[in-house]
Amino acid sequence: MKNLFKYLIVVFIFACWFCSGAVAQMQGLHGDYLELRDGVHSGNLFRTTFYNDGTSGAINDPSAFAGEWPINSGTKYMIDGNLFVGGEVIDSEGQVKHIMTEVRSSIIGNSTGDRSPDGDWWTFLPLPGFASKDTNKIAMSKWPWAWPYVWPDRIDDPVDPGWPGQWNGYFGKDVYNADEESFFVADDYTNAEFKFYPDSTDLLRRGLGIRMWVRGFQWSNALVEDGLFNLFDLENIGTFNHDKMVFGYKYGNNMGDTKDGGDGGDDMGGFDKESDSAYLYDFDDIGYGGWTPIGYFGGVFLESPGNPYDGIDNDGDGVMGDGTVISESMFDTKTLGLSDPIVVTDYETFERKLTSMAELAVDTLKIPYQDLIFKFWVGKSLQEIPFDLVDNNLNGIIDENNGAVVGEGADAYTSYLYVGLKAIDYYTGAGRNNILLDERRNDGIDNDGDWDPAFDDLGADGVAFSGDPGESDGIPSNGEPHFDKTDVDETDMIGLTSFSLYVWENLPQYDDEKVWTYLLPGFFDDELLNANIELLYGSGYFPVKAGTIERFSMGTMCGINRDDYLENVKWFTKAYGENYNFAKAPNIPTVQAIPGDHRVTLIWDNAAEESEDPITGKDFEGYKIYRSTDPGWNDAMPITDGQGVTTYRKPIVQFDLANDISGYAPVDVKGIKFNLGNNTGIVNTWTDSTVVNGQTYFYAVTSYDRGSAQGGLAPSECSKFITLNTAGVVQDKGKNVVVVRPEAPTNGMVPTEISGAVAIRGGQADSKIGYKVINPLLIKDKNKYQISFEDTMLTGSASTLTYVTKNMTLVNVTNPSSPDTLIKKSPNVKTGDVLPITEGFQVILASVAELGVRADSSMWSRDSVYAYVVEPFLYGKTRGVPLPFDYEIEFGPVGMDTSTELSVSATRKLPAIPVNFSVTNLVTGKKIDFGFWENDKLAGQEGTFTAFTDKSRTDQIIFIEPDVNDSTVISWSLELDSATNDSLHNNPRAGDYLIVKTVKPFMASDVYEFETSAQYVNEATIDLEKIRVVPNPYVVTNSWEPLNPYSNGRGPRELHFTHLPPNCTIKIFNVRGQLVAELEYHAGSDILDGTLVWNMLTKDNLDIAYGIYIYHVDAGENGAKIGKFAIIK
Repeated sequence: MKNLFKYLIVVFIFACWFCSGAVAQMQGLHGDYLELRDGVHSGNLFRTTFYNDGTSGAINDPSAFAGEWPINSGTKYMIDGNLFVGGEVIDSEGQVKHIMTEVRSSIIGNSTGDRSPDGDWWTFLPLPGFASKDTNKIAMSKWPWAWPYVWPDRIDDPVDPGWPGQWNGYFGKDVYNADEESFFVADDYTNAEFKFYPDSTDLLRRGLGIRMWVRGFQWSNALVEDGLFNLFDLENIGTFNHDKMVFGYKYGNNMGDTKDGGDGGDDMGGFDKESDSAYLYDFDDIGYGGWTPIGYFGGVFLESPGNPYDGIDNDGDGVMGDGTVISESMFDTKTLGLSDPIVVTDYETFERKLTSMAELAVDTLKIPYQDLIFKFWVGKSLQEIPFDLVDNNLNGIIDENNGAVVGEGADAYTSYLYVGLKAIDYYTGAGRNNILLDERRNDGIDNDGDWDPAFDDLGADGVAFSGDPGESDGIPSNGEPHFDKTDVDETDMIGLTSFSLYVWENLPQYDDEKVWTYLLPGFFDDELLNANIELLYGSGYFPVKAGTIERFSMGTMCGINRDDYLENVKWFTKAYGENYNFAKAPNIPTVQAIPGDHRVTLIWDNAAEESEDPITGKDFEGYKIYRSTDPGWNDAMPITDGQGVTTYRKPIVQFDLANDISGYAPVDVKGIKFNLGNNTGIVNTWTDSTVVNGQTYFYAVTSYDRGSAQGGLAPSECSKFITLNTAGVVQDKGKNVVVVRPEAPTNGMVPTEISGAVAIRGGQADSKIGYKVINPLLIKDKNKYQISFEDTMLTGSASTLTYVTKNMTLVNVTNPSSPDTLIKKSPNVKTGDVLPITEGFQVILASVAELGVRADSSMWSRDSVYAYVVEPFLYGKTRGVPLPFDYEIEFGPVGMDTSTELSVSATRKLPAIPVNFSVTNLVTGKKIDFGFWENDKLAGQEGTFTAFTDKSRTDQIIFIEPDVNDSTVISWSLELDSATNDSLHNNPRAGDYLIVKTVKPFMASDVYEFETSAQYVNEATIDLEKIRVVPNPYVVTNSWEPLNPYSNGRGPRELHFTHLPPNCTIKIFNVRGQLVAELEYHAGSDILDGTLVWNMLTKDNLDIAYGIYIYHVDAGENGAKIGKFAIIK
């Protein structure tokens, strides 16, 4: 009742909160300057700061990252990245205006967004509700603490309103397809520069009425590790139908900049129309301070806003379908005749009607377009006018002659954008059924036919078995993979239509008309070279009707040279073409490091081993471990691709599944064959014993998959990112990366100890139990543990029944009244199996595979007796049960013992007769019953155990043991081996005996117990003479000092005092006896680290001078030590 009452209270509070409007709804939300936040994408080799108005780069903030590549290098490639969304409109006074909404940008000179005379931003600004109110960070998949409590755009989800606690992912609810994903929403609500009102229902909304949904993606996959994907969904939330819009993006940078200085003035640029990419590079490829090569930086249009209304196959993917081909002859002027076929376009719906002036029976044909009326009459000259978004020549195709004049004088020519592309022939109807002509992502059609009901019928949230609308209904639903909004191929993309290089001061980003001119489709100006330039490239024109969304996707990336850059463009484009669903690396493991004395132990979970790839399913293959003394992993040997560019690093050690997959993967990555391993087997802990005390190490444990030769997919490896801030301090890192410094332990430390396992029941097993201390800090003092087993009977290697160990259980029994089960019935009981780490240690089993006869310990007392054969009894349906006992079979006169009557089948019963042997169980010390099957009969020697009298037969002794039900069970069988039937061997005789020993796995009867002792400091063993100053002498620098984060000066210094007692005070004096510094050391609970690191600053926070110094260690009751060290210039 109490729990029900609590539940009702929670429901009531949530309902009141929801109804009161505390839950942000999308309706009524608009951009707000107070909502500005920043984030950092650092999921691969490219790192940049970005902002939730759409700006990327450093924007005059020294702590921000200006498109750094490679990460932690300090080299800058993007001071600011800025987007522009423009539209041609008619304002309230009837004037044609070009409104350009941009971002705030870097706020340096002309690189700034538009502001009102009062200082208010006339730019995109972020909407509230899409990040936590408790942080100034943008919501990112890697930062759950930056997520809002509920997502405003998911409140209407009937199954899970608001998706609380779930990532609002592009690929679905709580789906983490990308290694890093960011998400924010912005709009141009405050852009009040012009007298234009895009929403007749809300006259406070200004700008173009555009709401922008923005996502960033990064993958660590080697194919796309050099950049960032961005996706911009432009939603027209107004009532005005935009027919003429353009999208632009600007890169501002000085190629060659570093965090220490700039290299402006000699930048170059270019574009590649075929791949829709543009780029910048440095004239002499030498940057600030002489660093080289600088390489290339730029972007590629992966998906541009489409134009599904112009009748043109803008993206060229409908080439295999029907339709007419655009040629320059279509641009010729013609005279409108009375009976000529003409196509009339309704510019509200873009429906076409084939007719003629005679059929229309009018003197003047009037066609409305926005607030204009276009008039046509018989005899009028018809010629297409580019860029006006009107079909001037009445063939139904709009602006098929878009282009721009290239060159000057006699060399000038017109470059047409669409010549050679397919278009709809509205006269004949050819192309109307080509679904890849004028396709769009809200038409309810699987245009490219890649939706698969077997895998993609997941419902609107894209998650299987969530019960949401559209799941398992057999038809494509919006939100499902490979359909409409999630299928990037279902857009009639315009692509790259303009490119400009300009001196950075010459294009004010707040000058709407000038930016509009630079983004004119067909305008490609790459003449300006070797200057302090910026790059602006664009895509247009395209319509965005009221209530619709157009998508723009791009990649920003670097390359070591032009070839490498274009290679990256190729792979970014391929990844985009597969809807970003290229092979995904396994989940990132969570790693912990335990430092020790000249050793570092790593522990990681098994999350990666159970992860599934969206394409290939569960394909985990192994782990790689990397070690470096710098965050760029430069200590690891580079592995270069076919162009000589470093693509991978060689791990220090690798572990992979023991399966039929090994060696090099058949599918390469840029010419590199990925090493899949050598079937070592999987572990989840590893100790590096090659480390140097005092040195800081960076370790990463990466997971990788096996790829798919059949699917043409190379293996994928998870990321290993670590980021330093501008001061050189670790700012962020992946959960699979650790920073650790091994050191000598505290003086007097007694290490952890685990006693050997003692059998408290059973204990006859030939298997062994061992232990490995993984984390000494977690070992509990004076704790007692028990290990027990279960066994089972299976068909063994000899096709007979045998006992095997089924599972093991580990219990902490320190408190008998409240035992704590740490491992319950784990099946990992074979030698080499890995058991979980519990309470700081790991149990290791060296197990016998199955119960059997131990050949090396079983023997006759006399070598010339026929060899024995001992195995479980088998006759018809009667199977003996092997038991874990040892036996002695002693021979003497007939009558020394009597066999037991035994039925071995329904029709065969062995009689009880006097025999010449007896069988003793050596474990219990008791004689056992046995049956005797006298196959080798010899007159006068009845009851004698013999063989081969007739050259083939052998008598058989059948062991009978009591069972737990106070009954008996048939067990082993003893015969003589015909392989030794020769003149050198004979039957056993009186005085002979046979010892039979079995090899025993852990059985249910075995219970073992052991104890642990935690590490501690024994003050009686403290030896202050072990204290050392390292290095001594200190000559100029120290190999383990961190990288210098400053552009000048010598950077941080370190001197280590090692083997210190648990509590002490260190005083440092110069040779004149003056106190230089006083340091305190207190080990606390971490007695593994007996080192104090001194920054070599005096008590006045000044650098110490070169010379000789005296130190005094005061350890209280444990004594004192005086020593000296030298600092040498």
